[in-house]
Amino acid sequence: MTCKLCTCRDTLILCGFFDRNEWPEIDLGARSSVGLCRKEQTPNPNRKFRRIASLAGRRIEVRRLSLVVGLLSLLAVAPTQAQDKSSSGCWTWPDSLDAIAADPQNHTVMYEDAKIRVLDVHTPPHTTNSKHDHQWLSIFLQDEAQPRGRDHGTDGTPTQPGGEVPADAPFPSLSVAGTQAPHAFENLDTFTKHFYRVEFKKIPFECPGKNGAMIFRKEAIETLPPIRVASWSWPATMDAVITSQETDKVLFETYDIRFVEVTIPPGQKQATGETLWPAALLFFEPQPTGVETSHDGKTTQIDRKFEGAKFPTAIRMGPQPPHAFENKDNFPAHYYRVEFKKVNYKG
Repeated sequence: MTCKLCTCRDTLILCGFFDRNEWPEIDLGARSSVGLCRKEQTPNPNRKFRRIASLAGRRIEVRRLSLVVGLLSLLAVAPTQAQDKSSSGCWTWPDSLDAIAADPQNHTVMYEDAKIRVLDVHTPPHTTNSKHDHQWLSIFLQDEAQPRGRDHGTDGTPTQPGGEVPADAPFPSLSVAGTQAPHAFENLDTFTKHFYRVEFKKIPFECPGKNGAMIFRKEAIETLPPIRVASWSWPATMDAVITSQETDKVLFETYDIRFVEVTIPPGQKQATGETLWPAALLFFEPQPTGVETSHDGKTTQIDRKFEGAKFPTAIRMGPQPPHAFENKDNFPAHYYRVEFKKVNYKG
């Protein structure tokens, strides 16, 4: 966020670093209102600095111009960008503890570029990972039962056993997680723990939970109800990765998932295509306004999504009949679609 000094005739306004547009204002006795200036109802010419602003539920009165100048100087040198790992003061571990370097036997890179890294995470029964960490915010993707296990924290202290997910759970199961300090997972069960972890390199760094604990954000996951159609009469050749190859690019595919990057430039429309399997849409940036055309020709206006959102965020959904999105905005639609081939979507 930036800091600036705005003037409206003879009213001075201090802008920036305040929530919900609660802009402190220093009034020089103005009777008129322009732009962000608020009109004085009963101006007092004997009071040089009159306006009071509300900040976090408290009343703050600015009495001295020197105080304003001092605050402006402070804000001018305040950092305007999110902290990174090296300057945070909360991440003291070497790169050698990254999951791929420290625990390659349990973490396999399925895909990596400048924006994301996708890991296949697998821990056999009655084994423990080597101690490792995860420096990026991520989304966990599960499409199968999960075993009983426990984590060993940064200091080696074990957590209480748990984490079981039954085979009849509503898959795909998604979890949005923060960074994770060094830890080691121990599988206490009789079958392998297996899931995918999508790490987002472009999201600003956040400090991890204490002692290797995870910080999850349940509110970051949205679930859409299944779409009901009388019959699925469209051929497999209507698959979006076939009809929309310019916008829907397969990054990798396995026996159980297909990972697709969707990019729709401004003014461009997807070719009509279907999504054959349940899917998760993964986002790390705002999405544009546009028009969605469904299989029956009906159109729906789509507003911008995730402006000001905390990323990453995700949407769970079932198979989708043929549809197409036309980007009516001035920036691209860009997100990832993970399709789950083994899942029977329950919503």
